[in-house]
Amino acid sequence: MASAPPGTLPLSGSFWSDIRLAYGLLPVVTLLERRGIEVAPLLAAAGIDRFGLMDPSYTIAIDRELDLMHGVIRALGDPEASLDLAREYRVTGFSVLGLAMLACDTPLQILRLMLRYPRLAWGVVDCEIRQRRGDIEIDLRAPPRVGAAEPFLAERDLACAFVIIEEVQTAPLRVRHVQFRHDCRGDPDTYDAFFGCAVSFGAECNRVVIPAEVLNQPMPHANTALRTFYEAQCARMSRDLEQPFRFADAVRSRLERSAVVPDLGVLAAALYMTPRTLQRRLAAEGVSFTDLLRRVREQRAEQLLTETTRGMDSIAAELGFGDAVAFSHAYKRWAGEAPQQRRRRAGAVPVD
Repeated sequence: MASAPPGTLPLSGSFWSDIRLAYGLLPVVTLLERRGIEVAPLLAAAGIDRFGLMDPSYTIAIDRELDLMHGVIRALGDPEASLDLAREYRVTGFSVLGLAMLACDTPLQILRLMLRYPRLAWGVVDCEIRQRRGDIEIDLRAPPRVGAAEPFLAERDLACAFVIIEEVQTAPLRVRHVQFRHDCRGDPDTYDAFFGCAVSFGAECNRVVIPAEVLNQPMPHANTALRTFYEAQCARMSRDLEQPFRFADAVRSRLERSAVVPDLGVLAAALYMTPRTLQRRLAAEGVSFTDLLRRVREQRAEQLLTETTRGMDSIAAELGFGDAVAFSHAYKRWAGEAPQQRRRRAGAVPVD
């Protein structure tokens, strides 16, 4: 009879986190777009900025995510959409948490890892894992704040864990039984086919029963050193989420990453905002777009003048100036000298 490693079980924890990374909603958006459902109104109704879905630092409160999910469930109108949504999740989409998952020793270690970093795992349910004879039982309970979305999200969270473990172990996950405490809202055969076992509804609790040897079997990419390294990054990311999100940081990051430094109109459009809205968001944080733009231009100009041999026309274009003359005038205001003088002092030789 297989048994769990000493000290592993019982185990309890929660995937719930009051602070969420917005990019965890990308699978939701992908499913909606695949079904031809307009995403923008749903995000706006929940108070979520669309640009945040692509910003790794953009955080939202759990209540906003729940508001979105209530709207998504209504828009989908499909009782089995929870399973389709679970299929949209991929290990690589979990960032460093996904890399740590890939390096885990066993599927049970994956579950422990996800419970350790709920802010990076995107679930909502509380979880209790225990062993009974040769099986491991996993109970899932949704906190009261989930409300009417509980059936959908309980199914999604369990199905997502199922999909992720199968992806990491590169083989089907053998499950003995699955049960949900809500009534079946779709075709029971669809659930049986998804989980590869009998699924019952109207049960006392949400539960999956898996043979212990299945959750303790070695994983194909197990690597203790890599898992330890990536888990340290998970810990750092989780700590960073304690800091409130700032639009100024997002704007500065966009300005720094752009091949050509954009102006206010271009950047606002990239953030799905009007220039006035963006300026208002920044003003609420005590900064202005003009100041952020100047600082980024100053930093990039310094690097381009002292570390490259590119000509003034090329540098001006990258910094978003109309021509080298406009760049030269602006640089003199910042630095008190012409860009050519700065380059000579640095010993860089221009190409034109």
